[in-house]
Parts: sequence; C-alpha cells; structure tokens
Amino acid sequence: MTDHHTLLVRPATGSRGLTWLRHRLGLHADHVLVVPSSARPTPTFAEVRGAPELWWVAAREFADIRDFELRVGPDGERVCRVQVQLHWWVHDARTVALHRPVDAFSFICRDVENRIRKATAGVHDADEGRLQDELDAALAHPMALAEYGLSYRPVGAFLHAEGIPDVVRAALDQARWAVPLEKEEQRLTRVRLEFHRALIREGPEALVAYWLTRFPDQIKAVVDHLDRHGSAASADLTLSTELLALLGSADDFERNQLRKSIVAGLAASGPRGVELLGTLGLWDGLVEGGPDPRGEPGTRG
Repeated sequence: MTDHHTLLVRPATGSRGLTWLRHRLGLHADHVLVVPSSARPTPTFAEVRGAPELWWVAAREFADIRDFELRVGPDGERVCRVQVQLHWWVHDARTVALHRPVDAFSFICRDVENRIRKATAGVHDADEGRLQDELDAALAHPMALAEYGLSYRPVGAFLHAEGIPDVVRAALDQARWAVPLEKEEQRLTRVRLEFHRALIREGPEALVAYWLTRFPDQIKAVVDHLDRHGSAASADLTLSTELLALLGSADDFERNQLRKSIVAGLAASGPRGVELLGTLGLWDGLVEGGPDPRGEPGTRG
C-alpha cells in the first residue's frame, strides 16, 4: 500500500507553442494537456495560447492495495480485515483539472468502503464463505466516479478474519444481557407500582389484607385488635347510643340547659343556623332576656 499522494495534475509552464507541440507529438505520453475552460477533450492551438490556465493531467493507470476494517456478527463483535487490490485512472481529464484533488485515491477508497459495507450489511452470522461471496459480487466490475473524473477496477478482495480476545468477548456478552435485564426490571417496577396504587384506591381493608398475606403470623394480633377496639362505624354508633342514654335520664332543668346551648350554637353559626331555628320554632328558648337572633327584641322565658 502506498502512503504518498499521487500527483495527477501539474501546471504547464514555459512557451505555450512548445507545450502544444509536445502534446501533439506525444512527447508526454503519460500526460494529456488540458485547458479547463475548453469544452474539447483536446484543445486547439488557439485555445492553448489564450487559456488563462493550462495543465498536464496524468493519463496512465495506477495500482494500489488498501485494507478496510469490517465488523460482522449480530452485535458487530467480530472484526475482519478486507484487503482490496485496485487499478485506477483518470477517465475525464478536464474534470480532474477543474477539481485538482490533493489525494484523488481517497475518493476511490471511500467508494470501495461504501460498497463493502452495503454488500455485507445483511450478513449477520459472520460466515466467512458468504462474506467472501458478497465481497466478490460487489467488486466484480469497474466503477466510474463521474463527479471526480476517476475510474477504478478491483483486481480482488481478500477477507481475513481476526479472533476476539476472551476478555473482550466476555465484556460483549455482559453488555448483550444488560439491556434486556434492565428493561425487565423497569417493567416489573411499573407493575408493582400500579398494584400498590390499586390497593390504596380500594382502601384500608385492602392494605391490611395485603399486609396479612405477606405476614400471616400477624393475623391473630390484627383480629384481637379489632375485637378490642372495633371499627370506626361501631365507635360512632356507641357514641350516639351513649348520648341518647344521657338525654333519656336527664331532668327538665338539664334538658332546658342543653336546649339553650343548641339554640345559641345554631344562632351563631350563620344564616343557615338562623333558618333552622325558625323552622324548629326555637326562638323563645334562646337565652332569657337575650336578643332575638332575627334582630327582634328578646323574649324572656
């Protein structure tokens, strides 16, 4: 493989007449004379004399060998080296003279690499025989790069598979499993979260039931606690029963005092309380000598 850049274009210096004669007599057989502003493949003497620029463009065939790296396998874990032998040349000297590339061979290498990758993109099992067949088919014919004025012809492509160190292979295997496991853990977390949200929506009984399924040895303690304290509904019922029992055993004075307290509380609660007092007819028993909550003079009991 050559490391230097091939010089395809160099300026034509000296006498324009002598330059044209050298061109016509073929004294520079490996170069052609090019006038970039001319539409003719071979410039006339008049064009040579009046051209602002005049160039010699290499007309011979070049040969080179280039190595390309290719990753194959399901996750690109296998590295292969593809060695390609090439012949290339200028097929449009005027286009080359217009562009004057510093490294013309780099455009050919880029095209070869693109063809190699496209040809092997569908080979996932890293089968060397199939890879070699795909490479041979992709590089079987000459190629023209019209935009650069260059053409090339592959002589042959040779596949060299390289082994993978055990340490690298282990790291690839670990990475291959890491992503699916992380996704599964995220899915289970979402399922658990939705399950606990449903328990909260169902209420305390569902939470206690779930807790008891996790800790069945606590069932007796929970049942004993409910027996001793009862539920919230039974506590309210007990309180109401106790209040009714107290009212039933109260004398007339105690009942009258309770009545006055209730009337005063309703009167102070606002318009709705005042309306309720009027509906029940409890104005007269508010407070002896006190003001009428409706703004009328108070009545003594």
